Amino acid sequence: MPEEIKIAETAPEEAADMDAREYVIELKKPHIFDRKEYAEIDLGGLERLTIQDAIDAQQDLFGQQDVASSLLCETTSSFAMEIAAKASGLPIEFFKTLSIGAGRKVKRAVQAYIRRSGNSEGTVLRLDKPYHFQGEVYQEFDLSPIADMSMMQESAAENVMAREGFVITENSFNYLYACVIASMAVNKPKELFTGLPLCELLNLKEAVNNSDFFE
Repeated sequence: MPEEIKIAETAPEEAADMDAREYVIELKKPHIFDRKEYAEIDLGGLERLTIQDAIDAQQDLFGQQDVASSLLCETTSSFAMEIAAKASGLPIEFFKTLSIGAGRKVKRAVQAYIRRSGNSEGTVLRLDKPYHFQGEVYQEFDLSPIADMSMMQESAAENVMAREGFVITENSFNYLYACVIASMAVNKPKELFTGLPLCELLNLKEAVNNSDFFE
C-alpha cells in the first residue's frame, strides 16, 4: 500500500486529536537522523508561518544558487524542505537526507497547505481568515490600484528587493515583490503583507500579477 499523508477522521469525539495530527506525516520506514529514529514528521507549525518565512526561504535558496528556485520557487523540492524545516523545528539537513518517497510526502503536504485558500477573485484578494495588523482587521484587499501604477513604482519595488539581498530576475516570481507592490496599492507598509499567513502566499502572488492589470 503506498505511503499517504495522515488524513484526519471525522468522528466528533475524535475532533481534537484529528486537528492536532492534521499535518503529521507518518513514515513507512523510520528516518534515522543524528542517531535518533523518527517514525513521523509533525508539520503543525505551518499554521504559525507567514509570507515572510517564504521570502526568507526564497532568499536562502537564491543565495545557494538553487537555479530551479529562481523560477516557480513554490513548485520545487528545495523550497518545500526549507518550509518544512521552519514548520517542524528540525534542521534542514534532516529533510535533505530523507528518502525520495518520504520527501515527496513532505513536499505534497507543504504545497497543499500553501494552496489551501484560493478565495481571490479578479483584483480582490480575499483572505481565508480575518487578519489583524496594527489594531485593524482585514478580510480582503482591493488591489485594483496596481493597474494605474507607473514604472517608477516598479523600480522602487525592485530597489527594495535589492536592498534586502535579492538579485533582480523575473519580478512576478518573487514573493517580496508581491508584498511591496500590494503595499503600494493600498498605501500601507509592506509588513502588512509579509505578515500574512503562509497559506495566502500564492493567492497574493497571483493577485498582484493578475493579467487584468496589464492589458
